Amino acid sequence: MELPDFKQTGFVLFAAALILAFFYFVLGFSGMMTVLGIMILFMLPTYLILNNFDLEQDEKIVFSFFIGIGIFPAIAYWLGMLISFRIAIFITFAILIATSFIIKKFKKK
Repeated sequence: MELPDFKQTGFVLFAAALILAFFYFVLGFSGMMTVLGIMILFMLPTYLILNNFDLEQDEKIVFSFFIGIGIFPAIAYWLGMLISFRIAIFITFAILIATSFIIKKFKKK
């Protein structure tokens, strides 16, 4: 399945807004914020990493969800054994974002 090519960023933002609106009406504000947190913490870093490879838009979205569900909590958990879990979450997010930029830098060469 290939998604329509509506300027990739615009389409992703529209889909995210639609998903957030759905969860707001079904689960309320706390449900919407939970889904927003999942999108930002789990999906965004792995989406940026996968954006460096030759994948279709829908593949990047689905793979970023499932890879993010596995990678992000694992790194945050093991860092959380050494330091505070709140700090470990932010460090994990920063590590994954930095990884996406490092891959992009080396991919250009």
